[in-house]
Amino acid sequence: MNDNLVCLGIITSPHGIKGAVKVKTFTEKPENISLYGKLISGDENYKIDSVSVIGDNLVIATISGVNSRNEAELLRNKKLYIERSKLPELNDEDEFYQSDLVDMEVRLKSNELYGYVKSVYNFGSGDILEILVISTKKRIMLSFTKEIFPHINIKGRYIVLNIPEFID
Repeated sequence: MNDNLVCLGIITSPHGIKGAVKVKTFTEKPENISLYGKLISGDENYKIDSVSVIGDNLVIATISGVNSRNEAELLRNKKLYIERSKLPELNDEDEFYQSDLVDMEVRLKSNELYGYVKSVYNFGSGDILEILVISTKKRIMLSFTKEIFPHINIKGRYIVLNIPEFID
């Protein structure tokens, strides 16, 4: 994946018969997915013409040139990206884009390297980090909370882990 691209959403399914699609968004406000102009998916570009918020991080969207359910079906599971340079500049050191966390080192409070962030998920009840643990070569998933991850150093490319008691 190109490091200069940030995923703003994924088309989950068609909606209706006129080419609308459901999109799971990764933007601060779901409706913001339409604000960035053309979105990139592979070699294709898509422009969202309209959105209607139907839930947390879920919208119904119409896309230029997609006029039937069959055309919309072809877009299922397509991830929609934007060039990072088109996103707003972050001014607060506590602000970051989720994509900034991927491949970041996970360190213990002792500064010992524990693993690497492999992915960020949200299944509806908050963000979850998938971590590849170096010592076991296994992946674990932990809630992305301030209690479990008390410090993030974006410039240093590491995140501090306060290991929960249920982890061996």
